[in-house]
Amino acid sequence: MASPNQQYDAIVTPYDYVRGSTIALIERLDVCTILQPLISGADVLELACGSGFYTYDLVARGSRSVVAVDISAHMLDKAQEMGRSMGIKTGVTFIQSDCVIPDRYEGGPFDVVFGAWLLNYAPDHEGLINMFRTVALNLKDGGTFVSVTLPPSSNPIESLNAEASARPEPDGSGYLNYKHIKNVDYGIFFGVHAETPFGKLYFECYHLTQDIIEEAAMEAGLEGRVEWRKTNIPDSFFEKNPPGGATSREMETYLTVPAYGILIITK
Repeated sequence: MASPNQQYDAIVTPYDYVRGSTIALIERLDVCTILQPLISGADVLELACGSGFYTYDLVARGSRSVVAVDISAHMLDKAQEMGRSMGIKTGVTFIQSDCVIPDRYEGGPFDVVFGAWLLNYAPDHEGLINMFRTVALNLKDGGTFVSVTLPPSSNPIESLNAEASARPEPDGSGYLNYKHIKNVDYGIFFGVHAETPFGKLYFECYHLTQDIIEEAAMEAGLEGRVEWRKTNIPDSFFEKNPPGGATSREMETYLTVPAYGILIITK
């Protein structure tokens, strides 16, 4: 698999297009609802910030400070460009770094650590532990880690097959289609592809089992309460022509086959 840096440097514009899909907008609402009571007046660390999809929501919803980290220089450039276009000049510090390598970031410890689509790049148990060590090193005692990732599952290949069956090509889940590449210890390695007006999108990641994710978090020092939530669709999105272009058929599938999970852990 290409490194996350190599993968995302090449696909910034198609990636941003896909993040405007209906299910991505639903994910954003879901996440912001969870984060809102946690981030008012808080110091927040955002891991795998990408092109800033969530970064400025963290600012707008009352955080005291945001440190946003990503491995991709191109993604960070895009995130900073977004801030300039919004007229936001303060409140966010960007750092280029690999979240898989445990490290303490300037500005910590933090009240909240947030990471969207981070854990799915851990190839194995050890990779998960290292990601969670980064979280544990930077999170205050009593602080909260919130992460968007793949739906929690004891059988990742079954989860992927259900996704492909419920939301087949070409539309998939918000334009994204998953294809199994191989089995790995505790899960699967798979490719994600989409066709967009700005070119093809392709990247690779992992879906590891729920129990190995929770075990790794505990081994890394996150020993507090663990909670999982799954895709939550607001009633307004079942109305005709929801924002983002999803069909009514696609919307109905999310009721039985979730597109994402949200992991919440208290340190």
